[in-house]
Amino acid sequence: MENKHSLKRFLRNIYGYGFFNKMTLLTPVYALFMQANGVTDAQLSSLMMLYPIAILLTQMPVTKITNRIGRKYAVVIGQMLKALAFVIWCVVPTLSGFAVGMFLWGMQFAFSEIAMDALIYDELDARHGRGAYTRVLGRYFVAKASGVAVSAFGSLAMVWGYGWVTVASVVALGLSVLCVLNIRQMAPVVVIPKKVRFTSLMRVGCHLCMTVPCILNLMLLSLMVANFAYLDDYLGPIGVAIGLPMNYVGIMPFLLLGCSVLGQRIAYKFARISNYTIYGAICAVGALFGMFCAVYSVAAIALLCAAYFLVGVLNTLLYSKFQDAIPTHARSVLLSFYSIGSNAAYVMVCGVIGLGSGLGSWRWGVAMLGAVLVWTGVWGALFVRNQCAVPNADVRAANTAPQIGTNSVA
Repeated sequence: MENKHSLKRFLRNIYGYGFFNKMTLLTPVYALFMQANGVTDAQLSSLMMLYPIAILLTQMPVTKITNRIGRKYAVVIGQMLKALAFVIWCVVPTLSGFAVGMFLWGMQFAFSEIAMDALIYDELDARHGRGAYTRVLGRYFVAKASGVAVSAFGSLAMVWGYGWVTVASVVALGLSVLCVLNIRQMAPVVVIPKKVRFTSLMRVGCHLCMTVPCILNLMLLSLMVANFAYLDDYLGPIGVAIGLPMNYVGIMPFLLLGCSVLGQRIAYKFARISNYTIYGAICAVGALFGMFCAVYSVAAIALLCAAYFLVGVLNTLLYSKFQDAIPTHARSVLLSFYSIGSNAAYVMVCGVIGLGSGLGSWRWGVAMLGAVLVWTGVWGALFVRNQCAVPNADVRAANTAPQIGTNSVA
């Protein structure tokens, strides 16, 4: 009974964190705010690239810090950095101010997101809820997407001014910190002794990726779907380009994320679908992106809604499969690898969309992303195939990898 109560309390806190972390009214308007303050289309893409670049530069040092202070407090530090970024944008609305803020926001991801993902998995395992991870992950994604959906009203709140929108966003981040601090940790904390060099952690992760193909392929598939189907940062400018009035561009992320929420919420029902069905669905997302670009009007939002629904299902399934394949002792390291890969991919996404805008329209960038997604699905069908059909065997193989010297403390 006590363990059940602990699980419910833990789930309330992680869902609360996911919701308030994403309930930032700045989400649909910050790109437009930057452009209103003199940022060009090319500069906007460069600013967007600073976010993943910051993660690439700081992920490994941040992972080392997280191993020292613990995942819970790493999340708190990340949230403080994100709040600082928003304040800087409001106080110093210049290209340099926006650049500093984007870099700090990238550091927030390096601290918070990976630490929280590892915390969720291991705490569920400690509470005997590992079997429900796919369902919990889907609901956690729903909580995050619900927060983003609420933040869509940020465009309407602009009538009160950017300052008030910033204050509301910082308050939401404060509530997310309270949820994190209210988490009671039950899983043993993995402590990396100071005598263990950080390069040893890297070697363990590389060894796993090279010797357990399922881990590497699941990582790559998840990375490609999560990043090359991610248009959220550009929805404001794209919405204006297809004819939405600026004060109503928030309706676009609201609708798309509603579809994503639905996909994430029911993803666990598709946990047993074949790998080839997954590859076909990835191709379908790419095709829907291409169709959206062909029509490129307000009515075409329906095509993106269908794509976002499929992405919601695919993201949940692929990330859950990837987590299941990782041995516990290497979770933080491999999730850091995932973060590095994710942000390297997003640098490419920003470059592709920026190239599209340079050709005269955002639609060309979206079309190129769709082509990459179709290629990803074809690659999976031709080369990955059923390689990850029996994840438990891969987990047993992964557990034969070299162990990091660790101690467990309460």
